[in-house]
Amino acid sequence: MTMKNELWLFTIRFPFGNGESFLENELPILARGFTKVRVFPLMPEGAQRTVPANVEVVQLFGDDAFRAVSPLRVLSDLRSWNEVMRISKASAPSAEIFNKHRRALMSRLRQAMYREGVLSARMASSYDPARVALYSYWTSDWATVLGLWRMHDPQVRFVSRMMGFDMFDHRAADGWQMLQAFHVKQVDRVFMISKAGLGHMRTRFPEAVEKFSISYLATNDHGRGPWSPAEELRIVSCANLIPLKRVYMIAEALKTLDIPVRWTHFGDGAERARIEAIVKALPPNVSVELKGNVPNAEIIAWYKANATDVFMHASETEGGAPVALQEAASFGIPLIAADAGGVNEIVTSDTGELLPNALASELLAEKLRAFKTTQWYAVKAREDVRAFWAANFNAEEVHGKLLKELLL
Repeated sequence: MTMKNELWLFTIRFPFGNGESFLENELPILARGFTKVRVFPLMPEGAQRTVPANVEVVQLFGDDAFRAVSPLRVLSDLRSWNEVMRISKASAPSAEIFNKHRRALMSRLRQAMYREGVLSARMASSYDPARVALYSYWTSDWATVLGLWRMHDPQVRFVSRMMGFDMFDHRAADGWQMLQAFHVKQVDRVFMISKAGLGHMRTRFPEAVEKFSISYLATNDHGRGPWSPAEELRIVSCANLIPLKRVYMIAEALKTLDIPVRWTHFGDGAERARIEAIVKALPPNVSVELKGNVPNAEIIAWYKANATDVFMHASETEGGAPVALQEAASFGIPLIAADAGGVNEIVTSDTGELLPNALASELLAEKLRAFKTTQWYAVKAREDVRAFWAANFNAEEVHGKLLKELLL
């Protein structure tokens, strides 16, 4: 069997801006296995991050990323249009929900048809399925484009990753992932980032179970973090400040603590003002630093330089085993987190304490108040945390296995 020597990776923005930071760990490992990697960002916005030397960034779109084809163009490819609409309609929870979202579906499909036209016009002559691997980093916009391309050219083969917003029904309006059935039909393999996601998709699409497998998001080994006991309890968290992440609960939990506490949070978002208001009212024994959005490299540098006792994660929904938890665990930091998605695959009896998803700030306060009296406030516990991470979430191992699959 001929091994592929070129990878085409389809992203939302990467390597532009700060999003899809997981790829900063994954891409360098994948790039080692291919002579050339081409990255296709849908929306190349923001500053460009450094990529490996053999990576070429291909900007197919600028301001036209959301352009839609004309009705005449739809008529010229009515077979594809009708097939996608048929599959989508059959997957809708009800006729009412399909009719409610029909216009949105048609709009997304017309945009995808435009993008597919641009992609095939620019790249079809360079594509050879025996030599080039196609990998959509999300099973969303690009997966629709690649699915349409495959309808026009049956030799097209592609794989995708599926995480959270592009997988779970509850993350979509009226519980309908409107193009998911089409994606599953067209894709060759889908890599889930958690056992929870794998189980969900195998139940949702029993006819396609062989397409689904796990490839965790994983993190690099930066060594152990510094640590020794201290008077204050040193807490860190990392999440977007949006309602579903429930970072405000961590802030509220600090209200009732009468021990010295230092809380550092990485991440920003719409809930910042709400959290700042809570922080202003905290007692003088609690100090807080809201770092905002910073590049992942700066977060890693902070972990290397600062002793931290516990990492907290209050999110009510997750697609996989969150990278923020993995990164903390790689430094040996014990974890306290709510049970959501694949959280229970990284927060175990070896790494920390898993709390009910139906979380309350009082429970977080109780856990923090008692933390120094638990097994987790010790060097041995931190070694166990790091060992569990190394066995399950080390990027060299995890992404090395993914690379082997993409090469075939």
